[in-house]
Amino acid sequence: MFFLPFKFDMELYRLPVVTILVCLLCLAIYWGQHANEREYFSKTEIFCETPRSNIERMMLEKVTRGAGSEACLEIVSTLSLAEDRDVAMEGFVAQSEPFVGYSDEESRAYTELLITRIYDSYRRAVPPLETKELWYHPHSWDPWSMVTASFAHGSWGHVIGNLFFFFAFAATVEVLVGPLIFIGTIMTMAFGTGVSYSIAMANVAEALPTVGLSGIVMGMMALFTFFLPTGRIKCFYWILIKIGTVSIPAWLLTLWFVGFDAYTLFTQEEQSGINLVYHVSGAAIGFLIGIIFLRHKRRQIPHLVG
Repeated sequence: MFFLPFKFDMELYRLPVVTILVCLLCLAIYWGQHANEREYFSKTEIFCETPRSNIERMMLEKVTRGAGSEACLEIVSTLSLAEDRDVAMEGFVAQSEPFVGYSDEESRAYTELLITRIYDSYRRAVPPLETKELWYHPHSWDPWSMVTASFAHGSWGHVIGNLFFFFAFAATVEVLVGPLIFIGTIMTMAFGTGVSYSIAMANVAEALPTVGLSGIVMGMMALFTFFLPTGRIKCFYWILIKIGTVSIPAWLLTLWFVGFDAYTLFTQEEQSGINLVYHVSGAAIGFLIGIIFLRHKRRQIPHLVG
């Protein structure tokens, strides 16, 4: 069974311009990411297939216990994606087998010199990965990255799925609160989910960076439900070989999606590819925004939808 929300099951009195612009922005950003990723991985592979000197091949084997392009790929990819490149470099140097005839200190210095030489050549030949420039790493506490990460994505499926959910709930929220408050709400959710993720990952050394609109999506879902708990959302459904649409109350969708994510967050033992902290904190922030700042908007609902 599969459900995909895509719109409020009523006509809105005006066009949700900001919601549409956010969707277009996310698509444009990922279009650029996708083109850059193809170039990045292609040129990385070409770089690592380039013949290396005997001493460089020896160093790669000593560091990775491997040989050929795979050893090169491991080192340059790790260094290019590392949040702290110096720490990553220290890890490679520490795990390297020493060169014969060198002291341990001399061997480590020579290994670092050779890795640096290869990596400098790599940086001149291969463009930086744009996704890394956009993602948010929880240990950075960088406000700008909290925003850029919200509009970047990891795949076409990721961005398209998020935008279906986003439009289904955010379009109505924009009409209810107006474009300026709506933009402020988006920014609050972006910062709030980023801070929540940093707090949750404060003691996790191997915390993963994150991208995606899902924290804001869940916040919009919660805020929509605050305004219109019985409002019905049209969903595509797929059950075995049957495909169609059905209208489901917002409170039930929110209970299902947020409840499932919260349960998984507090029962899973390891990080997964889905940032559940963003999901759950986004929903909590959406409810709080409604309760604390936007309670008066409920009185205007009959005039704004219908």
